[in-house]
Amino acid sequence: MVKKKKRSKKKQLKKKLIAPPYKKQKTSEAKFLMIILAVLVILFLVSTFYNRYKSNLEAEKIINSLVVGKEIDEQALNKFMNTDYNELKEELGITKDFIVHFEDKDGTPIQINGMYGFGYKQK
Repeated sequence: MVKKKKRSKKKQLKKKLIAPPYKKQKTSEAKFLMIILAVLVILFLVSTFYNRYKSNLEAEKIINSLVVGKEIDEQALNKFMNTDYNELKEELGITKDFIVHFEDKDGTPIQINGMYGFGYKQK
């Protein structure tokens, strides 16, 4: 009787090793959810890159309104600094908040007209 038990265990082990691995088929619901998830990830990435691109375009608008050639136009800078922030945003067509400040080549802020920067003032 002991031998029969050993044989049956060996047969069971062989069957487990020989049997093909069981693969659960994906249901149509799981496929649909994976597609929805992929679309959401793609939309998130597109939105993030678009916002970065738009911010860069708006920064270029500000720079272009202040710089002529490779130098800052003093008249444009004075006008820029004396114009109301909200009017300035509207005039330039800017939707994001911004602060303009200048630094020297070492990264030290430069004071202009008694201010180190101008633009958005957090309330």
